[in-house]
Amino acid sequence: MTEPILIADIGGTNARFALAKLSGDQVDIIETRKYLAEDFETVCDAAKHYLETFSVQPKIACFAVAGPVTDEQVEFTNSQWVLNIADVQKSLSLSRLAAVNDFEALAAGVRSLREKDFLEIKPGRGDPNAPVVVLGPGTGLGQSLIVPCEGHERIIPTEGGHVAFAARTEEEFAVMRHIMRDHPRVSVERILSGPGLVNLYRALCAIEGAPCNEMLADEITAAAISGAHAPAVKTVNMFCGLLGSVAGDAVLSTGARGGVVLGGGILPKIRELFVKSAFVERFLEKGRMRYFVEDAPVRLIIGEGAALAGAAAIAIENTARLGYRLGLGRPQTP
Repeated sequence: MTEPILIADIGGTNARFALAKLSGDQVDIIETRKYLAEDFETVCDAAKHYLETFSVQPKIACFAVAGPVTDEQVEFTNSQWVLNIADVQKSLSLSRLAAVNDFEALAAGVRSLREKDFLEIKPGRGDPNAPVVVLGPGTGLGQSLIVPCEGHERIIPTEGGHVAFAARTEEEFAVMRHIMRDHPRVSVERILSGPGLVNLYRALCAIEGAPCNEMLADEITAAAISGAHAPAVKTVNMFCGLLGSVAGDAVLSTGARGGVVLGGGILPKIRELFVKSAFVERFLEKGRMRYFVEDAPVRLIIGEGAALAGAAAIAIENTARLGYRLGLGRPQTP
């Protein structure tokens, strides 16, 4: 089978489309294009806009989507979009369309990345027989597991970003109480995401009685990087520390002593602040269970294309199960 596969990584803010083509036993990802989700009424509209520039018409597709995939209709957690798999498959004249969680695809693409695509945040020996947790903040907070399983790996998508936020300090309790005015149940995603950054910034300004500028997440991180706005600096520093607590808790709750892989769109943009933050300190701050997380390495994905590579790998594996003769090489990211 030589025709290209349509792949997509669709989040709450951006939608990335590409084609995956087999070259021997290698998968090449080509023609990657990114669109703002708000520029299109539906997922199908965005996909058609992408495909109309090509003469080729893919018959197989895999969409990585930012939301739980539990049935034929997928509702995006942080977007107005809804993906009805059967309807989109028919509208795009596809013979097969698979939909998977975006962090399932990201986890499936981790092994395709090169060393230069990672930034080491915390060294550790890791346990090769234990799971690896993949998580990261973007428009939401995604999480999945890579689980060793009799010579291969199984990817398990989760909704770990929606566990309840566990405040530890008085200031964190004050932040939680402030956010509870709008969200009676405060999940970690209400703080550790793009919208969460805004929630955190507003809460800290209110607690300290500081002027609260109307700032978007990108503006908050930019102000923190420049150091020009003290509340933004404090917001980003607290954000990083809280992410350390959540990542360490994920290792405890899933047994992911194989390590932590951090993804999402926010951390690469603030990497210099992130590596100097309290992330590692809070990651290790687990009382009598500190020893359990100490050996878990933590790496940040700074390369691009992992979720697309994962979507390609999933599409190829699924297609091979249906009887097509395909090479199952490791996808090569752009």
